[in-house]
Amino acid sequence: MTVGTLVKWLEERAPLRYQESYDNSGLLVGDAQMNITGVLCSLDADEDVLREAIARGCNVVLSHHPIIFKGLKRLTGSSVAERTVAFAIRHDIALYAGHTNWDSIAGGVSFSLARRLGIQDPKVMMPRGGALMQLVVYVPKDFAADVAEAAFLAGAGHLGNYDECHFTSEGTGTFRPLEGANPFTGTKGVREVTREQRLEFVVPVALKNQVRDAVWQAHPYEEVAHSWISLDNSTSDLGYGAVGNLLKPVRLREFIARAARELGADAVRYSTANLERMVQRISVCGGSGAEFIGAAAASGADVYVTSDAKYHGFQDTPSGIVLIDVGHGESEQPFIEDWAEAIRSEFVTFAVLISGSDNRPVRTYLNHG
Repeated sequence: MTVGTLVKWLEERAPLRYQESYDNSGLLVGDAQMNITGVLCSLDADEDVLREAIARGCNVVLSHHPIIFKGLKRLTGSSVAERTVAFAIRHDIALYAGHTNWDSIAGGVSFSLARRLGIQDPKVMMPRGGALMQLVVYVPKDFAADVAEAAFLAGAGHLGNYDECHFTSEGTGTFRPLEGANPFTGTKGVREVTREQRLEFVVPVALKNQVRDAVWQAHPYEEVAHSWISLDNSTSDLGYGAVGNLLKPVRLREFIARAARELGADAVRYSTANLERMVQRISVCGGSGAEFIGAAAASGADVYVTSDAKYHGFQDTPSGIVLIDVGHGESEQPFIEDWAEAIRSEFVTFAVLISGSDNRPVRTYLNHG
């Protein structure tokens, strides 16, 4: 199986269009036509991880963080990124990164963190707005099913856990072909009256052109009567963070201990709080999510688990919510494990392994006295 096949599968689940503008997710090094001998999943890609990949028979490294982030202008070995990329090229190792595109989808990084902490049926904490449009198109009745199918295949009509969603109403359409027209039906200069259906679809903004091309190709008319309408709706399966309830309330002290244990955190920081208070509704955001604490509070959460919180972030925590910082890598590691398992479940022709290299850039010194 080729690297390109794996890349296609990954990007069907977390398309690159969902990444932030500053990001650099996707295939960073390697030939998409190269056959896969094995895949090693890691939080970061560096020389140690690549050496581990070679030792374990893997020629593909999937990392959450992109090793090429701000761009490379030279390969002189003067930085970790330069040395890692050069090493990968020399040893024919493909490097792929799935970063903010996997941060911003239901089932992605934050959802892995939520499940690890025992949150039941998590939902997106901060749904992405401005990501949807409505397509209205008028179609001859006999062609409505074909046009709808084309729209569905192009990505229209997807709402949360449902797809192939649309609305249909029937009416009468009129038009008069003018000189130069090549009408599908009717006579030039004569008003045509025909039974038509009005089809309505919700379309992600990023798929507008793709859906338009598919619908126009399936539509029989020379000129397609249609409209695009911007929507204020937020999509329930796109956005940052996750929120949900524990199976039953627990003391804050017990929850903090659970978080440290489940995530392998050497130390956990938390805002001033009564450790005996009971908590049940938990919001999380894997990685650097301290800036989203307002959204966490608005979700009704008792606790917000994330990383990279600053001093004043703890000081200015909204009333009623406890901020817990478990560490950046610690908050994202559950995703690496889930990522590997998802790939194993889909592909059986190569091994999918999890890196055992401890290349954490930030360490904690425990003062025992």
